Amino acid sequence: MKKSLAFCLAALALLAAAPGAAFAQRGGRGADAIEIRVASPVPRNSDWGRTLDRIAGEWARVTGGAVQARVIHGGLEGSEARMLSSLRANNIQAALLTSFGLAEIVPEIMSLSVPFQIRDDDELAQVLEYVLPALEGKMGGTNFVALTWSTAGWVNLFSRERVLEPNDLRRMRMATSPDSENMNNVFRGMGFTLVEADMLNMGPMLASNMVNALYQNPAAVAPLGLHRTVGHMMCMPIAPFMGAIVINRVTWDRLGPERREAMKEVTRRIAAEFDANMPRTVDSALTVMQRDGLQVNTPSPQQQALWRDEVQRAMPPLLGVTFDRALYSRIGMILERSRNGQ
Repeated sequence: MKKSLAFCLAALALLAAAPGAAFAQRGGRGADAIEIRVASPVPRNSDWGRTLDRIAGEWARVTGGAVQARVIHGGLEGSEARMLSSLRANNIQAALLTSFGLAEIVPEIMSLSVPFQIRDDDELAQVLEYVLPALEGKMGGTNFVALTWSTAGWVNLFSRERVLEPNDLRRMRMATSPDSENMNNVFRGMGFTLVEADMLNMGPMLASNMVNALYQNPAAVAPLGLHRTVGHMMCMPIAPFMGAIVINRVTWDRLGPERREAMKEVTRRIAAEFDANMPRTVDSALTVMQRDGLQVNTPSPQQQALWRDEVQRAMPPLLGVTFDRALYSRIGMILERSRNGQ
């Protein structure tokens, strides 16, 4: 999902200059301060946006004002591919990326996003315990540093009509980003109709029925009000919502060991709090959306099996191309042992 977070979450919030000005006043070091521009494709008024602002403020505090961070909210820096290009050119110094942007740095990470493979938080935790150190090691050999990884909830299917099994979705047009090629390959292999869409015009496209389904994190749908148009959510998570805050190495090297350690510690602490609060955030979002009329539909065990069978049939030509074959197999073995109680 190179542009997926902008697609999955939104690009509605406008950047306000106030946060940067506030940080500059906290014991600011003037010309000696290191400015870090953090690009984010999520709205400022979302839980993600507020958490990023909090992290930026903490960077200033733990470095005694030596770091002045400013979050550029709402996708103003463009797609995740564009953010990566800006990071390499040092036009921005840090960014919030999803697994689709991260896959441009460490391609193996896409294996965590195979639809319907990992089923819940417990399974995800077990998988990450085994595979995240290897992914971090691969990241260490690049020009980027992951300050923290986040497992902020799950992506669900939203639609204008009820969807319980694959054939229901085949009658619809599902919005997707043209840059989300990895996930698009899976959905095309399952026979779904995809329509390129930008989150900036998602509302009008849904209202005009140009698209009538999309995949999103519920905690992002509620603030945008899209549930009032789509009306239905399938209560079967598609994939975990993975993300990371990444900083380019040229900036990382400028910070020095003491500042690096302080910034990494506070970033990981806040991200852990965010992840821990995400279930409550999603529950609250669902409560609001159901109060507004959203219908949450749970597929039967037989219907859930249909989804997983469809994905399995679509996977063979994608292994070794879209998804790393070795890591996909390893995740499968971890899950099999867990489900067998081993």
